This record gives sequence, structure tokens and C-alpha cells, in this order.
Amino acid sequence: MKLKIYGDKLANALAENALLKFCFVMMLGATIFNSVVAYKAMNNQKVVILPPVVDHKIVIRGNAADDHYLKMMSRYATKLLLDYSPSNVEGNFSDFLKLAAPKVFAGMRDDLDKIIEEVMRLRVSSSFHIHRVKKLGDTNRIELVGLRIKYADETLISRDTEHHTIEYRIDEGTFRITGVTKKNGT
Repeated sequence: MKLKIYGDKLANALAENALLKFCFVMMLGATIFNSVVAYKAMNNQKVVILPPVVDHKIVIRGNAADDHYLKMMSRYATKLLLDYSPSNVEGNFSDFLKLAAPKVFAGMRDDLDKIIEEVMRLRVSSSFHIHRVKKLGDTNRIELVGLRIKYADETLISRDTEHHTIEYRIDEGTFRITGVTKKNGT
């Protein structure tokens, strides 16, 4: 009789152990599923922005943005970088650096400080009239083509068609510039 009680207790313990294992596996599965759903929800969250100067909606989703937003921000950055005079060059470049990615900030600041010195010393004014803005495929690059006119006081220094490429990334919904390159056009 004692053997039967021991057998029943052992069978009950094994059944209870199997039930606990089953519950643990189910809870683990529910936790993993919940984590995956929460991760996807965070990355697919939509933010719709409609500032007063924009006539269409701009969508930023995760670390991606629509072409209209990218082109608008590229135009803005290019105007800050290439439209200046001795009276506003420091403010424009300061605003441009707010768009720079942290990894390239120091290098861009040094380059822009050299340009500021030259602009102040030679009293150079520059304007860039954008003709075309084009996103380059699936890369994080946008090409801007336009006419750049430079003056020193009242004297025309140059009047050239220029191609500028802005490299960017979207970092948690923020447009960040990672590089700017220039290639002279014909």
C-alpha cells in the first residue's frame, strides 16, 4: 500500500512538472510574440507633419522619409550652405551645422570656419539658384543642380553651373547630413 501512495505521488509530481513546463513554454512564446509585435509597431509608427510652408503632407516612418521631405530638407540645407553674404554667413553656417550628423560635425565646422574667414576677409557674397533636385536611386544621396553666382563686393567672381550631392541619413525621424560634395558642371 505504501508503494501505491508513492506511485500516485510520483505520477502527480510528473504530471504537475509537465503542466508547469507547458505553461512556461506558452508564457515564453507569448512574451516573444509580444516583443516582436511591439518592435514592429515602433518601427512602423507614422508621423505626419504639415508645416505652413508645405502644401502636401510629409511622412517619416522609422528611419525612412518620403521623397518630398528629403528634397525639401536638401533645398533648405543647400540654401544655408551656398546663399550667404558677409552679414549672414555665420548664422547660415551655424544653422547648417544643426543638420550635420555628429560623426561629421567637427570636420564640417572646421571647413566652414575657413570659408567664413575667407568671406569676411574678401567680402564675398554667394547665391545658388536651384534648377533640379533629384534623389539618386535607393542611396541616401540627393543631387542638386543649379547656377551659383559669387561676388566680391560689386565684382563678379564666378557664374557657374554646379552639381552638389548631399549625403544624408534619417536618424529617429531627424534629417542628418553626413556629407556634401561638389562637382562642377558644364
